[in-house]
Amino acid sequence: MIVPARPSPARRNRRVALLTCALLLAGLQTGRTASEASAAPAVYYVDPATGSASNPGTADRPWRTLQEVFASGRTFAAGDTVYLRGGNHGSPVVTGGAPGVRTIKAAPGATPRVKTLRFASGATRWTVDGVVVSPQEADGTYTTGDLVRFDAGATQNILRNSQVRAASDAAADTWYNNDWVNRSGTAVVVVGSDNQVLDNQIRNVRNGVMAERTSQAGAGATGVVIRGNSINHFWEDAFRCKVSGCLVEYNSAVNSYAVVPPGTENDPPHRDMFQSYRGDGSFTPVSNVVLRGNVFISRTGTRYAKIPFQYNGKYTIQGIGAFDGPYNNWTIENNAVQVEVGLAMGLYGMNNSRIVNNTVVPRSPATDSEIRLTNQKDGTPSNGNIVRNNLARTFNTGAGTNTQHSNNITVGTAYSTYFANYPAGDLHLRSESPAIGAGTNRDAPTTDADRKPRSTTFDVGAYEF
Repeated sequence: MIVPARPSPARRNRRVALLTCALLLAGLQTGRTASEASAAPAVYYVDPATGSASNPGTADRPWRTLQEVFASGRTFAAGDTVYLRGGNHGSPVVTGGAPGVRTIKAAPGATPRVKTLRFASGATRWTVDGVVVSPQEADGTYTTGDLVRFDAGATQNILRNSQVRAASDAAADTWYNNDWVNRSGTAVVVVGSDNQVLDNQIRNVRNGVMAERTSQAGAGATGVVIRGNSINHFWEDAFRCKVSGCLVEYNSAVNSYAVVPPGTENDPPHRDMFQSYRGDGSFTPVSNVVLRGNVFISRTGTRYAKIPFQYNGKYTIQGIGAFDGPYNNWTIENNAVQVEVGLAMGLYGMNNSRIVNNTVVPRSPATDSEIRLTNQKDGTPSNGNIVRNNLARTFNTGAGTNTQHSNNITVGTAYSTYFANYPAGDLHLRSESPAIGAGTNRDAPTTDADRKPRSTTFDVGAYEF
């Protein structure tokens, strides 16, 4: 047997030195020591009540606020977790990138609050989980700006399981018209690409979740995922997508208020549950957008005491609006829309898209509601769309060219014939509904708005019985 020669002491020492240098370099890149760089992902703690900026961030010697942590220039490695204990963590600006995900989350049983939250350009692969973003609840102040913002250049970040609101419900219930104007901002603005906004509760805001563009070429929040969010008590748009590649699914929005900024009494702000437009004069197509399984109801339950749902009997929120095409290759399926104006689904310049298995009827006291497919602003007709399995008060799709229609049902005013509890806003089908089994599986989604599998023969509308 041949025994391999053992390396000389000098060679062994050289290997140790090289390894130490490599670990030291890794530590410099992540802000850790050499020994820490070779360890498992780290866990840190932040506590506004007992922490200090000079502490090491351990469970018994935590840092003080998340704002201070990032302002200090500290960096983190893939897999690291930063636990936030209860209290006010300021207005943190998340920075830095790593090959893997780093997580900022509420410590078990804690309710950490921030005034605002921003993902700066260059921030990537951060997940923020379970925080309360609320200026009034953080430090008693208000802002009309963005509560959460993903800057251009911030990519692959996630906000999830969080609460985003301008103020608590108790505070918002005392607001009059001008209080809403001067105290509520936009909940979430996404400008960077490939970010996600998941399963958040958004309340008492001007706008909900906005996916914005940064150029006439359409750059901006491409690849954004907006899923599972609830928006309640708001006064302008619930959701907005102005770029290609948006996925907006399984969200809800209810209770839109008729807030009228001073000076706009004769022409208050245009409001929509979902809106797409450019506003920059370009005709760059907005393509490959998915609107799926969203439930939009203009009002439910008891409103806040000092603000109306309507202004002079009108100026209420519209439904799904795509207003200045061309729009190409959209999927609009399994959405349930109940608003108080006729334009419940208005598609202007929609091309080669699927409008399938939606339920669109008016919200009482309104009596009109339609799915409209019409020309874009320069007069070019919508073309090549598929309109199937929709359940609507009325259809207005004659302006489209080369449209495939089938298995759509005009409800008229026979709401009690079709729906489980129309007055309460429950648009599930009743057991005797003519929509049951009246659909086709051609071009149709295989699940419904509740993510329940559809069974042959498919039902018409957003919900399978």
